[in-house]
Amino acid sequence: MGLNICCEKRFAKTEIYSLAPPNEREISPIRFTSPNDSFFEDIETKYNVFTYIQLVEFLNLLENYSIETATLTFTGKMRTDFSKNVPFLSATMNVDEFQSFLENKIFKTSEINALSENNEEMLSRFKTAFIEIFGSLELKLNQHYNQNNGETITKKTLIPIGVIFCISSIVGKIKLIFDLYKNDNNMFVKSDDFDKYLISSFLICSYCMISSRRKVSNSHSNVPKMSNSDMIKCLKVSELKDSQNLVKVFNETFFDKEELSWSEFRDKFEDKENSFQWILSPKGIRKKLEEHNV
Repeated sequence: MGLNICCEKRFAKTEIYSLAPPNEREISPIRFTSPNDSFFEDIETKYNVFTYIQLVEFLNLLENYSIETATLTFTGKMRTDFSKNVPFLSATMNVDEFQSFLENKIFKTSEINALSENNEEMLSRFKTAFIEIFGSLELKLNQHYNQNNGETITKKTLIPIGVIFCISSIVGKIKLIFDLYKNDNNMFVKSDDFDKYLISSFLICSYCMISSRRKVSNSHSNVPKMSNSDMIKCLKVSELKDSQNLVKVFNETFFDKEELSWSEFRDKFEDKENSFQWILSPKGIRKKLEEHNV
């Protein structure tokens, strides 16, 4: 079973904090589906603690986490404005620190702490799943950047986890992305930094999800294993080359001009015919990986 909490309570705090200015109208969400979604429902939804936590809370906990502060309760004011110049983004994080972050920060939030008494097994599955996502992301980024000494995961590398899984309005998510990756002239342009955000997002929702699903089923006997044929079917559209190609496709289709203002950027996600909201959704990302399989 998953967390013992109703769906209404999961989204009850959505509007308490916003990453977008109060005058920004909300963008209607678009739903996506892909053929392999059912294999990952347990990891993405049923056992996923992040879906109970606001994106702004995830960011603040990430900013204020260190080995020294791991067991200290965060009592400061929630930051709602973020930019590429925020110092914490460049701080590195290894797998042991990520596990500590989950145990000492995420599990200690009021939303999750209140649920933990009757959900120990569920929290164990979640931790197994996301530690594997962290490790497999690190592995694939190493291959992508051809680094033998290990690609360093920074806190900024983990931002896609919050955007993809945590609670936020659509406009709040895209305002965060715009603010983190815009240039010094407040314009959004192609960049290696944003390419890393994209490929990390695509890998998390494809290869890393498969690796995580396999790890959980091997570690927890009551989570059924995927058949070899299903595993092969999923891997065909989840290889590193597929995510690399999707970054290329995104850049070719998203940037119809070299620089985008905030209003032009948000229009890309509001256009119902050709919306780019798919980069915010595991199902949307897998749908595009299917469409552009190489």
